[in-house]
Amino acid sequence: MTKNVLIVGGGTGGTIAANLLSYKLREEIRRGEVRIQLIEQSKRHFYQPAYLLIPFGLSEVSEAVKSERELLSESVELITERATRINVEDRFVETEKGKYTYDYLIIATGSVPDPSQVQGLSEGAHHFYDLDSSLKLEESLAKFNGGKIVVGVAGVPYKCPPAPLEFTFLVEDYFRRRHMRNKVEIEYLYPLPRVFPIESVADFAYNIMLERGIKANLLFNIESVDPGKKEIISMEGDSTKYDLAVIIPPHRGADVIIKSGIGDKGGWIPTDRYTLNMKNYDDVYVIGDATDLPISKAGSTADFEASVVSSRIADSIRGIKPRAVYDGRVMCFLLSKIGEGSLLVFDYENPSKPVKPNFFCYWYKMAYNRLYWNITARALLPGFGV
Repeated sequence: MTKNVLIVGGGTGGTIAANLLSYKLREEIRRGEVRIQLIEQSKRHFYQPAYLLIPFGLSEVSEAVKSERELLSESVELITERATRINVEDRFVETEKGKYTYDYLIIATGSVPDPSQVQGLSEGAHHFYDLDSSLKLEESLAKFNGGKIVVGVAGVPYKCPPAPLEFTFLVEDYFRRRHMRNKVEIEYLYPLPRVFPIESVADFAYNIMLERGIKANLLFNIESVDPGKKEIISMEGDSTKYDLAVIIPPHRGADVIIKSGIGDKGGWIPTDRYTLNMKNYDDVYVIGDATDLPISKAGSTADFEASVVSSRIADSIRGIKPRAVYDGRVMCFLLSKIGEGSLLVFDYENPSKPVKPNFFCYWYKMAYNRLYWNITARALLPGFGV
């Protein structure tokens, strides 16, 4: 009897997991013993790290979007439909057009930036967490003639934790290169008592801020934005003015997770930190941003997790006790300026120790933007990049 592996995508991990399974189980697929189906709402696959770079002219739209079908192994069945309900008791997923049963389910639905959670955020501030918003921000930066730029985070967790710091450093360098730095004031708002959740990275980044005249306004929990007054108000009763605001919106889990009732109040799915099973369900796995794990919601997380999950499912199908476990490994870059960056590597037990900013890290990140499509997305070298 054919075993059906069903993947509900929406984030990077779904594509990687589907391709990994197609390679690990190619003989079983060839014999008709295994079928792999990937449900994706869009026919397009988005490389989200490019969104940070587009406003500075460091990446093009063509580097951010490709065809989903072209990235997938021929043995993966792509179902371009929107998932509307996941039933883990009766083992099926409903879409707008049909119903799909499974023997193994991988949930890789990603996370959703939700500006509506903060009054005035959509009208009063930019962000770079989707392609359209990134392009609008590019236009606004090009027209900016001076004043105060405020970069902030409106809620935790959010995708790619270093990104707000990276944007802050890049925007400072951007205006320095335009010979306008003396006309631009930059303020960084963060809801924690330091500029990044990990202390070693926070100390590293704060020193860069001090060196480059960037103000850090900490324990600033954004409550609302007043577009008319160009003012950001905190839950603590403080406020700050701006001429241009770039605020990372609060994030939540995907609609299908919330509507299916399988997540917590934020829409994150309770997940075993080592096996990546949805808690209490051995036939359901969760990867990427969809989990409730206390690690970064980042592309490399999904990459490392997809490798573990695909190995566990392949072992199970072959009658072997699954052996692979996830150690919380995450790897990402932190750009400190155009032409310079650092590397962050950490796991459940070991916090990151940032390397001194250098050109090689910057070059690696920029080169990887192109390598992603032919290496990571196609699952040729699991865990190769970030």
